[in-house]
Amino acid sequence: MNYLQINEFCRNFLPDLSGAELAGMLHGLVGHGFVPEAGRWPQQMSDFLANGEALGQQAEDELEQIIAFTQKDYQPESFSIELLIPDDDSPIDLRAQALGEWCQGYLTGYGLIKQEKELDDAAQEALRDMSEIAKIDFSIEDESSEELESAFVTISEHVKMSAQIIFQSNKAVPMAPQNKNIH
Repeated sequence: MNYLQINEFCRNFLPDLSGAELAGMLHGLVGHGFVPEAGRWPQQMSDFLANGEALGQQAEDELEQIIAFTQKDYQPESFSIELLIPDDDSPIDLRAQALGEWCQGYLTGYGLIKQEKELDDAAQEALRDMSEIAKIDFSIEDESSEELESAFVTISEHVKMSAQIIFQSNKAVPMAPQNKNIH
């Protein structure tokens, strides 16, 4: 699974979302403890993503693959967050915009689930950081491309670490999503 595939999925089935935003949203859901229930998850996802309208079998099949891809990031043997954003060959401003969309999606997905317990200080700070990164703007022309690239890599790694911190703070209690629409 890569950014182009998830972006194509969004163009075909969820045109109000970017691929990065959907990827972030799914990470926010899974990182908050959401576990898709057999038989219920298609309705849950249509409630979240399509105002309750059925997504259709092809969309459900593809979304199931995207969810499974997301869930693998939270398995103990491979616990490593993969950001689905444009690759390193893409312009820095496009990658930065997608990183901001990923963070915005993460916060949206995370917010779809009722908070059952208070987060520790590190997780609260990580959520605040994600909120700030969602506003990222790399259109600064004074910086060298090397400096921008270095800053982008640092921020991207910080986003991954923040998602891991938040997940660790939440992982004790599996949670059911609230019935909220995002569009």
